[in-house]
Amino acid sequence: MPISRNRNSRRKHRPSKEVRCCDKCDKCADQPTGGEIVLKGRQTIRRERTKLWEFPVHFHCSIIGTCLDLDELRYLARKTTLPNKDQLTDYDLHRAFVGMVQEPGSVAKLVQKHIDRKYKRFVRQFTNLHGEDALAACWDEAVVSGKVAGPYWALLTHPELSDALLDKVYGEIHMMSHLAGASCRADMQELTALRARARQLEKQIVEDRAMAHRKAVEYNETIRKLQASSDRLARMEKELRETKARLEAFEKNRVFDQLQIQLENHADLLADAQMRAERAEANVEKWERLARESSERHLKGQVRVADLQSERDALETALEGLLASDCDACENRDTCDRHTDLGGRRVLYVGGIERQCTHFRALVERQNGEFIHHDGGVDDSRQRLGSILPRADVVVCPLDCVSHDAVRRVKHFCKYNDKHLVFLPRASLAAFTRGLNELALAA
Repeated sequence: MPISRNRNSRRKHRPSKEVRCCDKCDKCADQPTGGEIVLKGRQTIRRERTKLWEFPVHFHCSIIGTCLDLDELRYLARKTTLPNKDQLTDYDLHRAFVGMVQEPGSVAKLVQKHIDRKYKRFVRQFTNLHGEDALAACWDEAVVSGKVAGPYWALLTHPELSDALLDKVYGEIHMMSHLAGASCRADMQELTALRARARQLEKQIVEDRAMAHRKAVEYNETIRKLQASSDRLARMEKELRETKARLEAFEKNRVFDQLQIQLENHADLLADAQMRAERAEANVEKWERLARESSERHLKGQVRVADLQSERDALETALEGLLASDCDACENRDTCDRHTDLGGRRVLYVGGIERQCTHFRALVERQNGEFIHHDGGVDDSRQRLGSILPRADVVVCPLDCVSHDAVRRVKHFCKYNDKHLVFLPRASLAAFTRGLNELALAA
């Protein structure tokens, strides 16, 4: 049943059945499931915006958690008489403010003033809107853009907010908190896996370097032995020449036979030395080949580590943007290096894994882009790829999860239509995030 809000009733109409609107705050235990949401206020038709303390208690958890981040809560706590404020955990701080804004005291007015000042642009925007259709349309635009905190506050306090629209807005905010938590956990798991893989590759590089050093030492020792063999060979050749000279001098004497024997012995020694030299040269070629292969593996490992580190940095930047709840209201958002702006470009993702596309779409839309997907020919037809390619401003394609025909068609189209084409090494959130950063830098 929809949640309704009756401005002409007081708290005495509190429903009997209760559920929690979140799994953290005990202050949310007064949420009705089948009755009405009753605002504490005047008995006449409201002409002014609803005050924070006029909401039922279960709304305060949603408002405090959505419209204020923890840094703002700690800043506001320093202006209150809250005891042990510096020792409070994040949850205790949240729960304390949820309790303190239920009555129109100094804390509730302080928080009301801070939120009004923070979201004054949205309050002015919604104040100029009249009628449920206009309010709903403006809210839907905020949901699509991902900037819901300011519109949520401006819409909740609007004097013309209907019960049906209140039920819709409250439910969507409630579900967003669950979906955001699940998405962040999945991203952190993938980031942890990437970091572990990077450490493994760094360890392999260290081992390869040590092996290459050992091979180099062995190679140098082999060269030294070869040089020594070469020196011995030179000495033997010199001795052979001297022997031939003596043979010419004594070839008519009786010692000729003895010299002939000596010559044959020297010839055998020379043949022996030549065989050892040939074996040594073969060993040199072997060690040189092993050294080249080790060097190639080392270079490939360095390139792989650089790619993983680049993907890790891109993913951490995207996660920082997703986890930072105050980015949407920041005045320096357009120049911040944590914020990637795609400038409204349409990003076509060809291929990949279907279950990842929900995260990719959310990431592109958060970065001011439009996401289009074609599975590369698994379920979508080849004709559909040809029809959606002209709609895209840029095309992203993971090489490990797409058909050869789709890659060929995408390359041909982008080449002759001057479209930006980015190939990803794998179908993963980290690689996709890195590709988006490259697109933003190339804009």
